[in-house]
Amino acid sequence: MDELITLARAIPLSFAALLPVVNPLGTAIILLGLTEGVDDAQRRRIARSVAFNSALLLTASLVAGRMLLGFFGISVPIVQVAGGLVLAAMGWTMLLSPDDSTPDPKKVETTASGRTDYGNQAFYPFTFPLTVGPGCIAVAITLSAHTSRVHPMETVASQLGAFVGIVAVAVAIYFSLANAGRIAGRLGPSGMPVLMRLSAFIVVCLGAEICWNGAKTLFLALTTPA
Repeated sequence: MDELITLARAIPLSFAALLPVVNPLGTAIILLGLTEGVDDAQRRRIARSVAFNSALLLTASLVAGRMLLGFFGISVPIVQVAGGLVLAAMGWTMLLSPDDSTPDPKKVETTASGRTDYGNQAFYPFTFPLTVGPGCIAVAITLSAHTSRVHPMETVASQLGAFVGIVAVAVAIYFSLANAGRIAGRLGPSGMPVLMRLSAFIVVCLGAEICWNGAKTLFLALTTPA
């Protein structure tokens, strides 16, 4: 029962932590300009490739994160504190960024002239670093530390829940990229900034929560008699 509760808690945490940083809606607007002139079928193929590559890259960061921490001898609470601060700082930057920070598809289109072999660009640059950048990988490593538990089964359950959250993010990436044109038309110039501000505030709160959990563990370790 404890494992199921741990799994259920990890799903919304990983989804809410990764989605605003991945920002599939913002990425969809950029790719709309980079893939000018493609038909709906090709756009869906690109969306599937990017979504699959994103899930693979984030899952690798989630699984390898614990190995990297063990290799460098970094404790989980320290990564929770540092990663939470980084996540909160990223959200704070997003929250205070000007409204015109969202790339203009018309400006991006001018740099995409002559690019027709979109299949070769599905991983680079469409997946990395456009969709899943270094910040997303840092969040995945932070989630790897945050989902580590004393009991191995709880760790497996927690990371399985984080993986389900990653899959949900990949699904959001697919639908955003596949329907980029419709989304841009529906949101309009004023809808994107509102959505970005709300997502940024959620990132700040999640970063503070992860940082607090790590700081609480460190404080208890200091006050508990050996």
